[in-house]
Amino acid sequence: MNASDAPTPSAIEWSVASRALPGQAVSGDLHVVAPWSDGVLLAVVDGLGHGDEATAAARIAIAVLEQHVGEPVTNLVQHCHRSLQRTRGVVMTVVTVNPRENTLTALGIGNVETVLRRADRQAQPLRESVLLRGGVVGYTLPPLQASVLPIARGDVVVFGTDGVREDFSDLIDPVESPRSLVDRIMARKFRGTDDGLVLACKYLGNP
Repeated sequence: MNASDAPTPSAIEWSVASRALPGQAVSGDLHVVAPWSDGVLLAVVDGLGHGDEATAAARIAIAVLEQHVGEPVTNLVQHCHRSLQRTRGVVMTVVTVNPRENTLTALGIGNVETVLRRADRQAQPLRESVLLRGGVVGYTLPPLQASVLPIARGDVVVFGTDGVREDFSDLIDPVESPRSLVDRIMARKFRGTDDGLVLACKYLGNP
């Protein structure tokens, strides 16, 4: 297992924890957190299957995302799709946070579950999931339509790949630090049947 946490010079405090499939040396589940002048890019990529080929596909996708930071999420997915044509392909969820407008724009292809948990316990809804569309980036894309959600200071966005049980969202507490949150989710919800990754991002508001 590896874990890291990093306050960025941006509107986000974040942490990630990951585990490879037991018996494997590498994980095909990768992440990117990249601030730029108008916001922050957050993404989790899951290379299909596991092992070296899954990792290779995920690394290509991460490199493409980092190269095109600042573009709309639909463009980012299209760039990845073109670059992954000769790989196993990936599933991914891509999010951009706009601190000026306090919005989150998200697009999910496949099964990287992503949940926005609001800090205000009176907020309705208290928890929202990013809409996931069927497909594999690098093989077949559905029509791409991003979702836009409001986000407020203290809200937490948590990504989990399919190596983590879908009910990980039950453990999200916005009061908890991102580092503590990812460690707790991984300890309790890692399936052990695939690579797993949890990325937690707390919104700090306009810096």
